[in-house]
Amino acid sequence: MRTLLPLLLFALAGLAPALPAQARTPDQADALYHEVGDQLFCICGCREKLLSCSHNVCASKTEERNFLRELAQQPQMDSVAIKAEMVKRFGPKVLQVPNDSSLYPVLAVAGLALVTAFGGMFWYVAGRRKAQQENTTAPAPAQPDSDAPKDRLTERIEREMQELDP
Repeated sequence: MRTLLPLLLFALAGLAPALPAQARTPDQADALYHEVGDQLFCICGCREKLLSCSHNVCASKTEERNFLRELAQQPQMDSVAIKAEMVKRFGPKVLQVPNDSSLYPVLAVAGLALVTAFGGMFWYVAGRRKAQQENTTAPAPAQPDSDAPKDRLTERIEREMQELDP
């Protein structure tokens, strides 16, 4: 009895791939079609999403969409397998950003440069503001005494003001 159960489980596991997969409903296939289609590009060169390619004479979008719809209706295919089949048939241009793309290092360097520039500008502005605050908090020059002789300009202004008064 103890040896029969593992043998029976082993036999059932061997037969499992031979069993037909449960068919997808049309709604499930359509949802998978739209999910994967939003992640793929048209290969005609327009670089628009596959499901929204607006070229009137684009033959590749029709072929891609038909193949995608066929794949979405197959119950054994999930989104990863569908993308893999699309890449096999149409090439890596169908992916938004191919896995072997050099875009990732460029984005990393650009992000690092932006963060460094922002940090540098923040440091510069904060340093200037601190210097300005130190300059404004410096003691003000002493006010001249009222007994001190007035400079020539002040005397002239006072004299002209007196002349204007009747």
